[in-house]
Amino acid sequence: MASPPNILFVLCDQLGARWLPLHGHPIVATPHLERFATESTVFQRAITTSPICTPYRGCLFSGRYPSQTGLLENGGAFPPGLTSIADHLNSAGYSSHYVGKWHLSGPPQQNRWVPPDKRAGFQNFIGWESHHVDHFGGLIWEDDPTVPLEMNGHETDALTDIALAQLSKAACAAQPFLLMLSYQAPHPPCSPPKRYRALYERRDLLREANAESSAWFKMESWKADYDIETFRQLYFGEISHLDAAFGRLLRALDEAGLRDKTLVIFTSDHGEMAGARGLFGKGLMYEEALHVPLVIRAPGQRSGLRTDFTASTVDLLPTILDYAGCAPDEHAEGVSLRPCIEGTMGAQDRVAISEYRNFCASTRNWKLFTQGRALEPTALYNIADDPFEMNNLIDDPACADQRVHLSLELEKWHRRVQSDNAIVNAAVSESEARWSRANI
Repeated sequence: MASPPNILFVLCDQLGARWLPLHGHPIVATPHLERFATESTVFQRAITTSPICTPYRGCLFSGRYPSQTGLLENGGAFPPGLTSIADHLNSAGYSSHYVGKWHLSGPPQQNRWVPPDKRAGFQNFIGWESHHVDHFGGLIWEDDPTVPLEMNGHETDALTDIALAQLSKAACAAQPFLLMLSYQAPHPPCSPPKRYRALYERRDLLREANAESSAWFKMESWKADYDIETFRQLYFGEISHLDAAFGRLLRALDEAGLRDKTLVIFTSDHGEMAGARGLFGKGLMYEEALHVPLVIRAPGQRSGLRTDFTASTVDLLPTILDYAGCAPDEHAEGVSLRPCIEGTMGAQDRVAISEYRNFCASTRNWKLFTQGRALEPTALYNIADDPFEMNNLIDDPACADQRVHLSLELEKWHRRVQSDNAIVNAAVSESEARWSRANI
């Protein structure tokens, strides 16, 4: 019987698929990711379950939707009693390692130590809670709550160094490992090394139909105050710098002889508007925030594959458990993506559901979203014909069938995930009440 594979999971923060050449961007340079894609499976339609940090992370580690975990806003903690991905793999004989941003241990949301009982079962943990603003000045902790570790240079490079040390440690053990590396890049405010920003100076960065040249990024608490072109120079620079770090990780796997023994997953929690529609940030159901990269290389895989199966965050836990030889989690909502990765999945036009302050139902070519957390549809887009979502078809009689289909799928999902869970329903109700009070 074959040994279970090692698992390297690389999680970026706020990296939208829109901004990668894998998904058609003509300028951003990511040679290592593109090379990786030639020997991996690229999910052309991967949708975040929630376009915001903490709700996404709760879903990633549990395989359950935010409405089921009760994590609907940033700043919550992974619920006690939920079995995490680390719990599953620990029980299967893996060593589990986590490096980087956590944002899942509850308040206060700040750059601080994460106590062991808030680490969702990870055995080896080097990280911080949240809110690094200066990418050259972050702190990171291991086991001492009062003495952080030094991160020399840019945070992306420092995290990669720490992850490589953990990789070397794990590779020397007799057991398989799970290593999750959570970068903060390219989360704004971006501060890439100068050579990476220079790649995008004096370039036309506003080519998209929905880019607004007058858009201005201003966050006083972050000391950020600049136009869309400056924002994109910095953001794209962070992406290229991140790509170089990913290349270091891949080389380390090769040099350690682990390439054919390791499942490698590259993805992001959500995207970034980057001035599209005049907006910045995340938390929205537009493609820039909702569509994320997902590239997976199976152990021994040598040729590239693209699939248009609509993948979702809830699918990642079942996929990892499948490859690790673990029993399925009976509470997980998604499906294993292994048939897609191995090219045996038949054609399907699946509906993926996303939620935050509103809901969204996405398929390969269509998406519908609501106004707030009521189920009344407010927008319908044919993203195959209208990738920049310029034409809302919600009232178009010719699209009535699509509207009805996606509305029914959303209603069916909503009834199921909200059913008979009093504790989570109470958390959901309180979160919705806080949001309503804040926006009266």
